[in-house]
Amino acid sequence: MSEYTKTNHHLTICSANYLRLKKIMLNFKKKTQRLKKNDANKSFIADIKYLSISKHTAELHLEFSNLESKILHSFNFVSNVYHDVELVEVASFNGYAPNKFPFQFEKQPKSLDEKSQQNRFFTEVLDMILTGGFYE
Repeated sequence: MSEYTKTNHHLTICSANYLRLKKIMLNFKKKTQRLKKNDANKSFIADIKYLSISKHTAELHLEFSNLESKILHSFNFVSNVYHDVELVEVASFNGYAPNKFPFQFEKQPKSLDEKSQQNRFFTEVLDMILTGGFYE
C-alpha cells in the first residue's frame, strides 16, 4: 500500500472519529460523559473526559469497560482532538503509544501499522457506543 493511500485512509478514519465524538459529546459542550449499557449477559461502562488545551486542540480520555469480562476488563484510549481540521487521533491505547519513528528502539516491539490498528479499534468502540443503546 502506498504512503499516499495509507495517509488518506488514516485521515478518513480520524475525521469520521471526530464526527462520532462530536455526537457523543454533544458538540464538545460536555466535558465528561458516563455512559452505560446493560443487557441480559453484559454490562458496559464508557467514561469519557474531555480536556480543552487550547481553542483548536483538546485531549480526550476514554475508558471502556466490560464489567462481565475477566480478561481485558477495560480499554483506555488517550486521543488528541484537533478542532481546526476536525480530526481525532489516538495518542495511546492502554498506555502504549505507536512508534513515532520507524527506527525508534523500544523494549516492546510493535507492528508497522500499530497507529492504524489503534485508530480502527477506537472507531469500533465509538460505533458500539453510538449504536449499542448506551445511556447516561
